[in-house]
Amino acid sequence: MIITIDTGTTNTRVALFEGKNRIDQVKANVGVRDTSIDGNNLKLVNTISTAIEELKSKHSLQDSDIQAILAAGMITSNLGLHEVPHLVAPASLDDFANNVTSIVNDSISPLPIHFIPGVKNLNTENITSVMGLDIMRGEEVEALAIAEQFNIDKDAIIALPGSHSKFVAIDSNKTIKGCCTTLAGELNAIITNNTILTSSLENRFSETLCNEALLEGYNAAEQFGMGHALFLIRLQEQFEGRSHEKLASFLVGVILHSDIKALTSAPQLGFTSETPVYIGGSGLLCEATAYLLQQQFPDNPVNQCTDIQDLSAVGSMFVAAKANII
Repeated sequence: MIITIDTGTTNTRVALFEGKNRIDQVKANVGVRDTSIDGNNLKLVNTISTAIEELKSKHSLQDSDIQAILAAGMITSNLGLHEVPHLVAPASLDDFANNVTSIVNDSISPLPIHFIPGVKNLNTENITSVMGLDIMRGEEVEALAIAEQFNIDKDAIIALPGSHSKFVAIDSNKTIKGCCTTLAGELNAIITNNTILTSSLENRFSETLCNEALLEGYNAAEQFGMGHALFLIRLQEQFEGRSHEKLASFLVGVILHSDIKALTSAPQLGFTSETPVYIGGSGLLCEATAYLLQQQFPDNPVNQCTDIQDLSAVGSMFVAAKANII
């Protein structure tokens, strides 16, 4: 059995695997944000310790039944359990395997926890500019999981839409060449819930996507910039009485305009007219990203990787296998 820990800003998932099959999982609304607020990581330590004990008890497991405990994400930051320095891109699978840090935390388990490092970009051409700089913790193992599962054998970009969307450039040897971060999901939430547009958007997201309105929002941002394009949502509601689905989809189009601009312009990604894009995950942002890329770059293969579950855990096991931990 393998236990994986995936800690983000606000949530932690502790899962039990037999091979690559998830047997069980414990989720908690505790993340590194709690460490920042509390000034210590006791809540995170207690959450993970309790989750591991719950999984062991529920499935009648002893420590000797656990092959490894693998950890990735913000748990490797200074606000997590143990800070592990970022690898500097380009980072190969060997680099990940050689830099796994194994620590015993007696408050959690007598077994070592194997921490997988994140990745950072350094701009070596012009250190006075922030262009090309970026960091990630957690998305690197998700990208590696997609690269391995889909057998990516050429330069490609892996898109991971979410609160903080990531675009990860990877090559045929599964070396991560760099990453680029946006605030797509967070912007969507803030604009929907905390602006003058909240009333027009009914203070909620749409559960379905209107591709026509999505494309209109994208084109409005291209023509007018984000500020005026966003206000068009209120004008459409006031003058045209547009449906919530269309207004919410228009908003996503406006936001994703800047995402696609970042994807195609960030020097560390090396996007060309032939670069395939793999979109990891499911949900409206993933669907919208795929549609807009297909519309704007019809010659670029766009693949939606909706069949892979537990990306962080699968990627962590991929690294652990390379490091001969499992």
